[in-house]
Amino acid sequence: MSSREYFAQVAGDWDALRAGFYSEAVRACALALAGVRPGQTAADLGAGTGFVTEALLAAGLSVACVDQSPEMLDRLRAKFGRGAPGGDRVTALHGVAEALPLPESSVDHAFANMSLHHVDDPARAVAEMARVVRPGGRVVVTDLDSHGHAFLLDEHHDRWPGFARAEVEGWMRAAGLAGVRVDDAGLGRDGECCCAGSGDGPDQARISIFAASGTRPLCPIPAAQADAGAAGARARELFAASAPLLCAEAVLLAVSEALGAASPLLPRLATGFCSGLSRTCGPCGALSGGVMALGLALGRGCGQEPLDPAYGAVQEYLEFFSERFGSHNCHDLTGCDFGTIAGQQAFRERGVKALVCLPLVQAAAAQVLRILAEHQGG
Repeated sequence: MSSREYFAQVAGDWDALRAGFYSEAVRACALALAGVRPGQTAADLGAGTGFVTEALLAAGLSVACVDQSPEMLDRLRAKFGRGAPGGDRVTALHGVAEALPLPESSVDHAFANMSLHHVDDPARAVAEMARVVRPGGRVVVTDLDSHGHAFLLDEHHDRWPGFARAEVEGWMRAAGLAGVRVDDAGLGRDGECCCAGSGDGPDQARISIFAASGTRPLCPIPAAQADAGAAGARARELFAASAPLLCAEAVLLAVSEALGAASPLLPRLATGFCSGLSRTCGPCGALSGGVMALGLALGRGCGQEPLDPAYGAVQEYLEFFSERFGSHNCHDLTGCDFGTIAGQQAFRERGVKALVCLPLVQAAAAQVLRILAEHQGG
């Protein structure tokens, strides 16, 4: 019997069966790893009758539910049909994990809960999940660790006897995901376990469940493949143009372009950091733009990701800035107070932009890429 035939048989009883296999802690872990927020979109792959979908709707997301079993999808549609809370945010789609019926970069998150061990080609399924999430989006897989319970393959028609965590991590990295981690699922000290008994005897499976997650990079070009010198020259060009971007904007956009990052948020996120934090004699804009660029590449997508990659890179950048230019402060570097008319006039009359700011912007953008190349390479 195939997995599809098996789920056609058990669709009517699946909610009760599932409750006996694993608890709601699994999906709570998955949603926490993704860092879901109201208004976002998600794909629930192997959605079944909507165990994960239910939690995503409660969190305020819209959900595309994909399953190979028409019978399971019928149950899902009935559960989240007209009048059901969040039902207008559910789309049910018939399809297989290896060829998802979703456009590229169409959802913020993709989840596969306890479905990968039913898939013919799990590596291809993970690659499809990575394809459909947007840059910066999260892929989360919760599934069984490797086990030796043959009756699960015979009676529950699992395709695979769980997975080695290193294997799943490799699939995620091969799909181009960054920040990959594979840990115990659930909230208990020993993680979450799946329990299932054999219908033909006393056999009982108690199998640990892992939670694997990764992010589709916002910056698809590795810093090691980018030209730091060219990025510096680009930042200088943007700052020197007849209708110029300002210091923080130029550095952020030049580094973003070098890393292949594209967003309508760029460079506008940096505008308030220009001219010494909006003409207040604050931090140098080139410094601020560089910190933002480092965060774009190394920053966190959710609260469970580590701080050290971004913090370490920023500390190294600040050290470079101090040693190279002697100060982080716009007023110290330029000798001008941009909050006054006299200071703005002095900036123009003394040619400070050409003497100080253009070389500084160029050096800042180039150094950010060099630091990123070191940190990403490690």
